[in-house]
Amino acid sequence: VLDLSTISFHGQVLVDFSRLPPLENIVISKNNFEGLILQTTSHCRHLQVLSAIESKLYGSISEFLCSLLELKHINLYSNRLTGTIPVTFANLSKLKHLNIGQNHMHGKIPSELGSITHLTFFSVEMNNLTGTLPDN
Repeated sequence: VLDLSTISFHGQVLVDFSRLPPLENIVISKNNFEGLILQTTSHCRHLQVLSAIESKLYGSISEFLCSLLELKHINLYSNRLTGTIPVTFANLSKLKHLNIGQNHMHGKIPSELGSITHLTFFSVEMNNLTGTLPDN
């Protein structure tokens, strides 16, 4: 577990996650971290929780995040994320919680997300998204 929440860090997230592959939880919420979601996170094959609430992360949600098949909880609420929701989130069959509310996302909500059978929380409010999740 790496929990750096509410410590008042500023600047770029410079952790090289490729040196920490056994990580299961990364929590960097409520800091002043800026920058992109680091691609080295893709080395954390056991990652189950990624939480960066109220940070200053920007850019799009990269496809590499969708290759972390153990992810159960993604909370990127209230950042500066842009782009579209990756269709490949549908590959995250264990995902239960997805919160990308209050960002700058746009486009259509991928209907493929309806195939995530364990998804019990899905929030995209305050973005510029269209569409809905299928009832299933």
